[in-house]
Amino acid sequence: MLKKNSVSIIGIAVVLLVLATTAVLSSSLAQTASSDKDEQARLEKSKSLLAAPEGLQINVDTAMKDRVIGNEKAPVTIVEYASLTCPHCAHFEREILPELRARLLDTGKAKLIYRDFPLDTPALRAAMMARCVDAGKYFNLIEVIFSNQEHWARSKDPLAALAQLGNLAGMDGDYFKACTNNKELETAILTNMQAAQTKYQIRATPTFIINDGAETLNGALDVDKFEVAVNKLTKGK
Repeated sequence: MLKKNSVSIIGIAVVLLVLATTAVLSSSLAQTASSDKDEQARLEKSKSLLAAPEGLQINVDTAMKDRVIGNEKAPVTIVEYASLTCPHCAHFEREILPELRARLLDTGKAKLIYRDFPLDTPALRAAMMARCVDAGKYFNLIEVIFSNQEHWARSKDPLAALAQLGNLAGMDGDYFKACTNNKELETAILTNMQAAQTKYQIRATPTFIINDGAETLNGALDVDKFEVAVNKLTKGK
């Protein structure tokens, strides 16, 4: 009788041990699952904190759209490849472009597309900054950058000087940093530059590619040269 009771007690003890072990394992698994969820939540929060605020995000596709002066349907397309630290490009902007507008662009004979061809890091940052402003402000900012080229490009801190110019276009310090540090935008500009260099053999700025290479002009030429090229391409049309 004692032997049977001993066996029963041992059996009960074993069952209790199994139940206790199961409970411990279940609790451990629950804690592990909870810990995994907490860790995932922490990771998601970290990603959220590291991501740029919505107001500082740059839409690179929008930023890289062509900026055009003149009628989109004009028969002649002049593509200007320029560097914002290039003195000859600044001369063209100040002295030649106003007359080019009056004689060819505003009359519907041609349109001008501005494309970036930065020859150094300050020019690249300036191009990125200009790409980040509203399209309607783009050429006004390009004009300001070229007009103040000697000041900002030769300063001890070109980036800080650029930020001051960007502020004139409504770009605060945080947005300026988000823009000029955007690797996707930087890559897009440099990729387009390399493609143009390969396709058109561009070696200096400014270079003007007319009707996809039908005519090419180099340097800050006077308007007469552009008019000759445009008239040649539209002769008989």
